[in-house]
Amino acid sequence: MSDRSHSVLLMGDTLNLGGTEGQLVELARGLDRSRWRLEVACIRAEGPLRARLEEVGIQPWSCNGTSFTSPRLASTIFGLSRRLRALRVELVHSFDFYSNLLALPAARLARVPAIIASQRDLGELRPRHQHRIHGAMLRLATHVVVNSAAVAERLARSHAARSGRLNVIHNGVDLRRFAPGSATGARPETVLVGSLASLRAYKGLLELLEAAAMVKPGAPHVRFAIWGEGPLRPELERHIRERGLTETVQLAGATREPDEALRRCQIFVHPSLSEASSNVVLEAMATGLPVVATTAGGTPALVEHGRSGLLVEPGSPGAIADAVLLLVRNPGLGYRLGAAARERAVGEFGMGRMVQRFEALYAHALGLDGRPAVGVGAVARS
Repeated sequence: MSDRSHSVLLMGDTLNLGGTEGQLVELARGLDRSRWRLEVACIRAEGPLRARLEEVGIQPWSCNGTSFTSPRLASTIFGLSRRLRALRVELVHSFDFYSNLLALPAARLARVPAIIASQRDLGELRPRHQHRIHGAMLRLATHVVVNSAAVAERLARSHAARSGRLNVIHNGVDLRRFAPGSATGARPETVLVGSLASLRAYKGLLELLEAAAMVKPGAPHVRFAIWGEGPLRPELERHIRERGLTETVQLAGATREPDEALRRCQIFVHPSLSEASSNVVLEAMATGLPVVATTAGGTPALVEHGRSGLLVEPGSPGAIADAVLLLVRNPGLGYRLGAAARERAVGEFGMGRMVQRFEALYAHALGLDGRPAVGVGAVARS
């Protein structure tokens, strides 16, 4: 490893509340500033997470919020390229679909030595033309990072996997922020089942409401709270009224304190129909909650069925209801699963470990570690 520091640019879409945005911000906060001269840019460097960067002395900047269908996009790319050259950036790491579209060609034009793209979703929810565009952009990168083996499998036959360019680095969780609450020893009269998600159809929330309707007759003391906002809210509200769940299910709205929300719960449910690697599942595990989650995407790599949580098939309200009732009627099982989930989060998914893995990738991408490149077609897992 060279003694001098190396210039790195992290590039995201925005600094709004979200899983990818949160991972970018925590990586920026955690990187060793004696090794990396850090810049953070976004298409629009605005949102609640900006304060998290500023409190550690990072001033994120915007790359012009022009439309990606505008003729001005080329000018924005050239402008970013000039700035990369002026800053003598040696490594660009972009985090999401739109930041890939902007940062990867700009980095190529600026002849940045190491260019790292990301795919942090399964890609199945994108229209076909976006798949083609994104595939072309990934070919501009020297390395591609995904956050689960499930995403890696989707890309395994693509150019992204060739010549060992594809790397799996799992998401990290802040183990101090997301920690179990103080135990009172008394079992609450009401059991709260929580879920945190963007209110969109693919998050499986209508299925969760069906499960709540199934749980209600056999366990009327169980309540459900869903934190989040999104376009599905009117349909969820209508479903709650029509199914007679107004006293059972609360749509609690968006929260900037998910850690406090999770500590209010006794059980956590993640009913998603499509998921690469869920941040909130890791947060619930770190909080010591028994997790009921679907087998969608990369979730089985986080939750070990019967050991650190319970897994059910996506789109199965009855299976969700059965798992919740099992935990409600067997609090000792819930305690054991929650304790094992916390232990697994600490051992495998701490934020510090994620930062170390990215630093190792950066060193490798810049040729600082002396390691040979991974063999053709291989996937590097960290």
